[in-house]
Amino acid sequence: MNNALKGIALFIGGAVAGAAVALMLTPKNGEEIRKELRDLAEQAKKRADDFCEQVKTEILAKRPGCAAEVAAEPVKETKKEA
Repeated sequence: MNNALKGIALFIGGAVAGAAVALMLTPKNGEEIRKELRDLAEQAKKRADDFCEQVKTEILAKRPGCAAEVAAEPVKETKKEA
């Protein structure tokens, strides 16, 4: 991963952490905070998925021969616990 992509990943991670801390320090009830944290987590997941797709696209552009390897790699899904 090049330095620009590392910088983007660090920025996104810092933004998510900062937003979570800000939410925890605001005077809201527990239900509101949990909803906002859940929404924030969903946004972070979407950003991470988008970032992974961007990295994958860049790798395939630089090494087109590895497309079969990437396609054969199983995607690991995390299970949501209720």
